[in-house]
Amino acid sequence: MDLAYFMRERTAIIRLFYDKGRLPFEQLKQDIEDEVPPWRPLSFNPDYDSPEPAFLGEWMQAEQTRELVGMLAVSLLSDTLKLYFAEFERDVGFAFKDDKARQAHFRQGFIEGYRQILEHIMGDAYATCPVRFDLIEQVVLARNDIAHSSDFVSFNARHNRKTLEKHPNPFFVDEDSRVEPGALAWNALKIEVSREKLMAAVDEVEKLADWVQENNAVVWEWRRRRRSEG
Repeated sequence: MDLAYFMRERTAIIRLFYDKGRLPFEQLKQDIEDEVPPWRPLSFNPDYDSPEPAFLGEWMQAEQTRELVGMLAVSLLSDTLKLYFAEFERDVGFAFKDDKARQAHFRQGFIEGYRQILEHIMGDAYATCPVRFDLIEQVVLARNDIAHSSDFVSFNARHNRKTLEKHPNPFFVDEDSRVEPGALAWNALKIEVSREKLMAAVDEVEKLADWVQENNAVVWEWRRRRRSEG
């Protein structure tokens, strides 16, 4: 199976979802800022006595919803990675002797676990691998931190301590929430998925699938040897 083809089918939808999904909320924010009807404040309202800009609540809702599109896109990309590796494992026929061995192999996370599997299967060809596995891993970690957010007041999500101990300079981060260099404010770093960062992550995931497909002959030679030895 050409897994790279199906990977790009999925990532094309993720790209489209991100770009088109944010548009209505970005437009809503702009309409409020430009005072486009019905977002034109009354010239005088005796019942309104607040220093806040008119329609601030609606503007903030639009902003949070816009950010949610990015969070959902990262989650979709993480799920795509999991499905890709599961298909790759079945396709190649890689197996562990038991569940205990499998759990031990993946105790550092499924990205690192599959990276080691790829290194084992590819042998010398692995030296040509151009993939940034540290970046790909942060797709999964960001997804996990988003899914397990403890902020009930808003939909904001923050990097947890374990994520920051492994990646002190996280990829998906709101730059305004950064602290002084060297400080580990694990409860302060907010996850933000900008278009630039998401597309870079998608590119890296596609690069992984393309590289494995380009080395398909190496993979099948490993499978042939394994069968002959078994």
